[in-house]
Amino acid sequence: MSRRPTPWQRGCRARTSRARFTKFVQVSLVVAGLSMLFGAEPTSADTSPIAYTINGIAGTNGWWRGSSGGDYVVVKWTVNLPTDQIQSTSGCEVGGVRVDGPTTGTTRSCTVTLLDNSQVSKTTTPLMIDNTPPTGVSASAARGPDANGWYNHAFAINWTGTDATSGVASCNSLTYSGPDSGAAGISGGCTDVAGNSSLTSFGFKYDETPPQLSSVSVRSDDGADILHWKSTSPNDVAEVTRVARGSQKVLPLYSGTGNGFVDKKIQDGVEYTYGVHTTDQAGNASASRTVVAFPKVVSLGKIGYTPRASKQPILSWPARSGASYYHVQLFRNGKRILADWPLTTQLALHAHWRWAGRQYRLTPAKYAWFAWAGFGARAAARYRLIGHSTFIVPGR
Repeated sequence: MSRRPTPWQRGCRARTSRARFTKFVQVSLVVAGLSMLFGAEPTSADTSPIAYTINGIAGTNGWWRGSSGGDYVVVKWTVNLPTDQIQSTSGCEVGGVRVDGPTTGTTRSCTVTLLDNSQVSKTTTPLMIDNTPPTGVSASAARGPDANGWYNHAFAINWTGTDATSGVASCNSLTYSGPDSGAAGISGGCTDVAGNSSLTSFGFKYDETPPQLSSVSVRSDDGADILHWKSTSPNDVAEVTRVARGSQKVLPLYSGTGNGFVDKKIQDGVEYTYGVHTTDQAGNASASRTVVAFPKVVSLGKIGYTPRASKQPILSWPARSGASYYHVQLFRNGKRILADWPLTTQLALHAHWRWAGRQYRLTPAKYAWFAWAGFGARAAARYRLIGHSTFIVPGR
């Protein structure tokens, strides 16, 4: 005897709970497949007939950065239930649900009421939206400039900022060590937790290259030593110092942007060593250079050593009251090579001369000389010795 099929076996007609359960299982399997295909958020264990996707720009750390239209995302729902089983829906708009930011976490739900008044509902994970980059982003150096607004060696630059929604995740920090530039600039900024970034530039002046000092020279004249030099830039500041031979005292003489200096406060017969160095606007100093000034004027004064004389020196002695003229004799290697009768208290030697029928030259050697004061007529030969001294003509 045959049996009539039961409603469960026939399956789909009656609105029995068994029939509805069969359809629910079938639809759930379809939904699970669609969810994997379109990237909806339910996990593999989620068998809900309701799924959703989010249209927006994905950020970092679970945040959304709004969309191309502004600070919002759109939640789009998919209800995989036969329409003839649905009585009503809530929050499941076909065009999607707009969620405005900024927000640190908000949810949206879709609820479907079936014909038997049962409900199926789906709620999104908390939506965090931030499309505003950090604000107040600025950069500062870890220390101040070295000189005149310039940096002359490596220094750190740090960026800071704030973010009211997702918070600042990181800011740039770096160490600058070149290249040189009077208008250097470097960009950096901050990034928030959502992945929004804000950049700003930091401007500064940087120079770590010291100036080059060259062509340092000194020329001795009657009553002055004249110095010259060259430096990399006309804005470089030169410092000139002086030390007298036999002394340890360093005397500052000059500080300025010039390329020369005239030292008028010298003593006859004294050798001076001049030191010169330059410093650029960034505070970099050149290597120091020294030059020795051999006196142009050698005198009878006692200075404690035999001075080296400059080219073609001038012999000088103090005046004597009542003297009508003076008499000078010059010796080299114990031999007299010049005698003269000047009317003043100075006698300039020449590179070569003729005396007593012979030619002489001022060759490198040690020289001795004597000075007398003459009284009355020269023929009377009335002399009084003023003094004697020595000097050296150095090799060139």
